[in-house]
Amino acid sequence: MVNSLISLSASTDLFKCNCGRFADVVMIRAAFVILGGVLVHLCLGSFYVFGNLTPYVISYLRNRTDEHTLRNVDNLWIMNAANLVSPFGMVFGGVLDRRLGVRAATAIGCCIFCSGWALTYFTVQKSLVLVSLSYGALTQFGLSTAYGPPVQNASKWLPKRPALAVGLIVCGVGGGAMVFNQVITAYLNPDNLSPDFESSDGQKYFTDKGLLDRLPTLFLILAGIYAVCQIIGIAALSKPPEDEVEAKRLLNDSRSSDGQIHGLRLSVKDVLLQMIKSKNSNIVLAFTFLIQGGMVFAISLYKAYGQTFINDDHFLATVGSISSVFNSICRPLWGTIYDKFGFQIAVKFVCTLFTCLSCTIMFTETMGKYPFMLWICGLYASFCGIFSICPTTLGKLFGVDNMVITMGLFFSALSVSSLCAGFIGLNLQSVLGWHGLFVFGGSLGAIAFFVTFFFDGKDQNGKPI
Repeated sequence: MVNSLISLSASTDLFKCNCGRFADVVMIRAAFVILGGVLVHLCLGSFYVFGNLTPYVISYLRNRTDEHTLRNVDNLWIMNAANLVSPFGMVFGGVLDRRLGVRAATAIGCCIFCSGWALTYFTVQKSLVLVSLSYGALTQFGLSTAYGPPVQNASKWLPKRPALAVGLIVCGVGGGAMVFNQVITAYLNPDNLSPDFESSDGQKYFTDKGLLDRLPTLFLILAGIYAVCQIIGIAALSKPPEDEVEAKRLLNDSRSSDGQIHGLRLSVKDVLLQMIKSKNSNIVLAFTFLIQGGMVFAISLYKAYGQTFINDDHFLATVGSISSVFNSICRPLWGTIYDKFGFQIAVKFVCTLFTCLSCTIMFTETMGKYPFMLWICGLYASFCGIFSICPTTLGKLFGVDNMVITMGLFFSALSVSSLCAGFIGLNLQSVLGWHGLFVFGGSLGAIAFFVTFFFDGKDQNGKPI
């Protein structure tokens, strides 16, 4: 009997030792998976160079094509084309993830994404419409296809801290512009040239031959860089342990209220129908719609606005890069706030900060260029919270295995909002001026603040999330 107990004790110690080592291996794998997702999203986040890059694009089209009457604000057509396809790409990525797995789904999206950048080498030499199709629609379709699978996968690897997991992955998106804004400016405008032509309506454009000559090649260079980085990132992606007992033990998971770790996987149709019928999901989407709508003006036009009182192109590019740092590091921060304090506290902080900054940005015109940078950084820091808060909330409402599909409607809210703001912005700036445009954007954040009071914090079964 004594020998049996000793043997059992030794076996138990050996089991615990092996489990501990295996758990360490799993957590190391989880770290590599998250780093791989961050690297993929870092390239996807290069779409945030939009505000810095498009003044060069518009200047090129005015000078090298027949479209001599284009305005800086016309870059919103590129954004509008991107927003039209974004929800479809997200759902497509979700379907691919279910059928082919996270690696294949992400790889297909990245191939489309890089193809869009490469094709813009040709389209930028033709017309704004073709640029909108390649740099806008095709690139964004690939981006949204590759966006969701790594996010959903990360939330499975860190089931106790899902918002933090989501925030860590999407911080790559926020950091993309930090890196690639500097690449773009160093290659296109190494001499820090300012726009040297002013139109009758006060808009400024570049006409320097050397600068414009370099623009088409830039798209090929970026496509190559993105391809290399994304191949490395995709190689690091993998699925978490499938066995629930193993996953609970190795990842220290607390089971959800229905006794499942990942939840019930529903059909795409069922997920979308449940979301449409759910009051809470509609509140999340309304919050997304309003904050995104207010932020579109800053994303698309911060450089065009800054050029009206700052004659330093390198500085304005730096504004884009530094703001992207805030866009990046604040995403996991918002995820941590969400995990600790919940939806209501997190979204109200987002709304308050965004509204105050958007409604007061005009005061930076007399304060100098560094306060202008601070305001833009603050806007990105507040706005980026939606990318940690909303996907996590939808995942809790409908199950993490359905997260990529729910993000299809999340991106629909982003897209419809951007389209509305884009079409309005084409005319609103000339009517209200820059000050009125940003106050209008801030007012949308104030409306979002009050909308979130109607969120009751319960899932489809009436259980707290």
